[in-house]
Amino acid sequence: MNQKANVKKIREDTVKTKIDTSTGEILGVQSKTSYFSARFDEARGYLWKPQKGGARMFNEVPFPAAMSMIDRGRMATLAKHIWSNTNMLGYRGHGGVRPYSSSRIGELVGLSPEQSERFLKRMEGLEIVKSIKVPFGDRVEVQYYINPLYFFSGSRLSLNLYALFHEELEKHLPGWVKEEFAKAGVVTKAE
Repeated sequence: MNQKANVKKIREDTVKTKIDTSTGEILGVQSKTSYFSARFDEARGYLWKPQKGGARMFNEVPFPAAMSMIDRGRMATLAKHIWSNTNMLGYRGHGGVRPYSSSRIGELVGLSPEQSERFLKRMEGLEIVKSIKVPFGDRVEVQYYINPLYFFSGSRLSLNLYALFHEELEKHLPGWVKEEFAKAGVVTKAE
């Protein structure tokens, strides 16, 4: 019973014609055929791809024992506010991508500004979140990043995210990956 299921496919034929606009001469024609899985298949159901945003979790990495169920729920809520594939809690606004402030993070999870500060400090203590101070001209912006071991918004671990969480990621990544990041110039703890 190791036969591949007969999956409905959609065929797309594309023809590109290159034309010299000054003479009208056809310089070349290129055709390409692509196949895609149908969005709905009677045997397999609806192909439901997540749109932008959200994060994935790794079942083999448990939450810290000291993390309450309430804080897990708060972090799951915040994972829906990760900006693109950066793992930063942020949004588009005011002419660019902006990080959420601690008080705005509190609003997202139903906490007062004081409660939010305590929550974020607790998450930093559990190595779930890291805050980074980034200077922008005459002001300093605090950016909050979520540890990719718990919620990961991309398909690839970036050099920046690895550099930020390399100590936490150390025991979870294969040696060859750590070697590749070392070649790329990530500073890790001395051996």
